[in-house]
Amino acid sequence: MKTLNSFIILSLFSILLTGCGCRSSQEVWDDTNSCGRYMGQGIRSLGGKHGDSRQVRCREDFCRPQMYGYQEEDFVPLQDEHGQDLICMEATQQPKISPGDAGSSIPGIESFRDPDHDPMLSTVFEHVHFPYDSEKILGQDNMHKIQNIAEYMDRHPNAYVFIEGHCDERGPQAYNLALGTRRANGVRSILIAEGVDSQRLFTVSYGKEQPLVFGHDEAAWTLNRRAQFKVYVR
Repeated sequence: MKTLNSFIILSLFSILLTGCGCRSSQEVWDDTNSCGRYMGQGIRSLGGKHGDSRQVRCREDFCRPQMYGYQEEDFVPLQDEHGQDLICMEATQQPKISPGDAGSSIPGIESFRDPDHDPMLSTVFEHVHFPYDSEKILGQDNMHKIQNIAEYMDRHPNAYVFIEGHCDERGPQAYNLALGTRRANGVRSILIAEGVDSQRLFTVSYGKEQPLVFGHDEAAWTLNRRAQFKVYVR
């Protein structure tokens, strides 16, 4: 019965997420939060019996890993030259207040800039890429990109960053939203390990809704499996 209920919920939210056409970043952010709440509450929540809304801040907030075949041992942290783990998603502190929330001095995600459109920032906030169906952060190239961002954040203490998790077109939308969440949180964890204040780093997953390039081959999929960034300087 639990499996059936989960399938119904996933189906309904896949329809909701894909049936609204072109939507703003804030709308996707709100939908991600809402979907995470309903996934945790079960089928009865669709009838109005649910608790307070909550932000999706980690993979457990969005879904139970076993629902999607994701196992804890599948997550392999990036290691330094001494073989020490650099990241641990569950151990990182999440922001106390989300951008745009009441009482927050940081505006919503719509006010964050896309560094791809800024000649200087685009050389700092480069996309981090992922293997197929994985949130593993592999290779020194990816690590160098993240270290560059950490150095920028150290030099600019009034800068705040949204880390966006993206996927390629394959797989169900709900699954890809969860995978995008894990990807964004993985990058965030390394930035924190590099010394960036956790209260200046936020995450959002777009799943497969915002491809960087349109295509149905490995070349396109490779570019779309990414974490990218939005920046706000106060």
